[in-house]
Amino acid sequence: MFRPLIQPLVLAAALALSACAGIIPQRDPANALYRIGPLEPAHQLSASVTVREPEASRLLAGRFMSAEDETGAIRYVRSIQWSDRSTSLMQEAVLDLLNGEGGNVALPAQAGAVTEYEFSWRISDLTLKGNTARCRLEGAILKGRERSIQRQTSISTSATASGNTDAARAQALVEAGQACAGEAAAFIAATALPEPEPESETPAPQ
Repeated sequence: MFRPLIQPLVLAAALALSACAGIIPQRDPANALYRIGPLEPAHQLSASVTVREPEASRLLAGRFMSAEDETGAIRYVRSIQWSDRSTSLMQEAVLDLLNGEGGNVALPAQAGAVTEYEFSWRISDLTLKGNTARCRLEGAILKGRERSIQRQTSISTSATASGNTDAARAQALVEAGQACAGEAAAFIAATALPEPEPESETPAPQ
């Protein structure tokens, strides 16, 4: 006996939802996608290293590129995006830049391998301000299973866009990210060194 009443209610609800969907503006797709790599190997490893995906705030860790306006507010630049999460792209860029022979390799944390060292890091800035692109990160080299900190670093780079377009600004952000990745890779190669061989004790003369 309730069916005739329920059917008009369902129809009305569906029409209301359809009207709401028409009112809500749809997100426009980005005009172009950008990546930080691939990059050529530039730093030779002397030990095995795990490179973790960096931590970052939700604002920086996704695919949208962000810009700071004249009031200090941070906004997404909708017309340009990363091709993947920015943190994943930065991890891949550092791995690209590290080279080694034999067991002296750089591996992503996702590989689950046991290595002599681990690079743990955090991206604190990867944004635009006007035509200036900025990248900043803090990182540390940890000693294998001991998880003791061997050395820490703070890296800051910038790049200036060749023009005022979003495409030129996005390219500047790519360059700032590449520079950050390059300095991080150099830090890893200089810090992740093999353990010195223990000195053998020579018997005392009789």
